[in-house]
Amino acid sequence: MRISTNMIYQNSGSQISELQSSLNQTLQQVSAGKKILTPADDPIGSSRALVITQAAAINDQYTVNRQDVQDNLGITSGVLTNVANLLTSTRTSIISAGNGGLVDSDRAAIATTLKANLASLLSLANSTDGTGNYLFSGFSTTTMPYTQTASGATYNGDQGQRYLQVDTARQLPLSAPGEQIFGNIRTSANQFNVQADPSNTGTATLAATIDPATAANLTGNNYAVTFDSTGANFSIINTTTGGSVALTDGTTGAAITQPAPYVSGQSVKFDGMSVVITGGPPSTTPAPGDKYTIQPGNQNIFETITDAINALSAPTGNAAARKDLTAALTQANNNIDASLSNVLTVSAHVGASLQEIDSLNSAGATTKIAYAQSLSSIQDLDYAKAITTLNQQQTTLQAAQQSFVKISALSLFNYIGN
Repeated sequence: MRISTNMIYQNSGSQISELQSSLNQTLQQVSAGKKILTPADDPIGSSRALVITQAAAINDQYTVNRQDVQDNLGITSGVLTNVANLLTSTRTSIISAGNGGLVDSDRAAIATTLKANLASLLSLANSTDGTGNYLFSGFSTTTMPYTQTASGATYNGDQGQRYLQVDTARQLPLSAPGEQIFGNIRTSANQFNVQADPSNTGTATLAATIDPATAANLTGNNYAVTFDSTGANFSIINTTTGGSVALTDGTTGAAITQPAPYVSGQSVKFDGMSVVITGGPPSTTPAPGDKYTIQPGNQNIFETITDAINALSAPTGNAAARKDLTAALTQANNNIDASLSNVLTVSAHVGASLQEIDSLNSAGATTKIAYAQSLSSIQDLDYAKAITTLNQQQTTLQAAQQSFVKISALSLFNYIGN
């Protein structure tokens, strides 16, 4: 077989080129610290590394989400603690206002304190998360949850609850809607809380319901139904605004002029409500001066405190007024207890979520380490083995280069002259 000079150069050049390429590959691996530089180096390993990298990125995002929830719930927890302290202080003031030794000026001073507490409570209810989003407005994070009104405050948010994904199959709430914390104080199982005045001597009953046809006119305010000195006529006023209301006959729709004549079982409508006063024989009809109060059956704490302020601001110059005050303070105290229960319930849920986040953070950190170890076993370079291979490749390349130099120098012309 003839081996031409051209073939020698081609074979030697190809061999040296392959050795040089292998050496460069090893040098790049040593420089990068990775044994897989391109998918072609290890298709299966590259695929596994990609899956693990994506899973690790998702785990990292869960960590970020948990931090966001933790920050939000931390702020919420602080606000709820302040709300609970403020409600406790308010309840203490209301209890002290029931002291029989106080005079009207003393109760007026307590009312002033309650006004300050009401303003502080409203400010806490409108707290933000530090980025301008309201904590307690549900999904409507850019809407201020509560607006103060003459009767207390109106909720402007919704009943939605925002969640954030904190693990593969777990979501945690960022806060709670305002009505869950500051509202939902049931004062009656019915639509309205109807109370007969403690000083009443008659035994007639009063029932109040929502009138479906005019429900849009509901105000959420408090009302008083008062009989005159004969017990034959009654008047209805809006005690929240201090104004009278327009009455209509529930059957005919005709306007009723106040004071209205009492007719047992007659339906009287006003402000989206239907009121029926029922009395049987003469011994169970309303007595002169009898009075009934009508309040929403479901209140918020702002309405409760406002009602207490109004009760403390009213003079108590007679026995009937003092009974009214006692009844108002008792109801306010009960409502505050119910509101505190709401606050503590939400606080417990927040605390449980914060505790769960700690557990999830621990599990997430363990998972991150596991992903890192798996990636390392697939991608990271064994330096001892790589350096050994590098030295071997360098030696082989040098030997090939030197051999090529000697072989390329072989020729008959080198011997002809000798």
